[in-house]
Amino acid sequence: MTRTEAEWASWAREHRAAFQTVPLIEAVRGGERVQVGFSLTLYVAAPMESAAGAQRAEAVGKLWDELKLLAEDIAPEEQRTARVQLEQAARVVLRPENEFKPEVGLTFHLFPRGGSMAAVTPEDRERMAKVEKRLLAFGVKQGRA
Repeated sequence: MTRTEAEWASWAREHRAAFQTVPLIEAVRGGERVQVGFSLTLYVAAPMESAAGAQRAEAVGKLWDELKLLAEDIAPEEQRTARVQLEQAARVVLRPENEFKPEVGLTFHLFPRGGSMAAVTPEDRERMAKVEKRLLAFGVKQGRA
């Protein structure tokens, strides 16, 4: 672990960390819609105190890297049972859940069945619930910080 649970909780408070989990739905043969995984996004307040331009971009990059470390501490690679795909999308986002305040966001797509289009099982949902509980224990708020 890069930090203790208490250190992460302090960091999460300082940076107003939050997370959001949504189902990943795919259409399979016959047009049936099936949940094949989960999308987990971690958010922290964007560093608006940094000067616009290169300084802010560097601060955003540092926070993005710290979110990756948080994810690694929440679910170390050797303990993962799902295939994890990091989304390389915009690093700064605006969400209605946070009154459109700028946030640094990092999204992971989790495929419990290893990338097949098989439906998520109740056991997969239980494992995801454990990840969410661990995030809460690390001081990361669900939905809005």
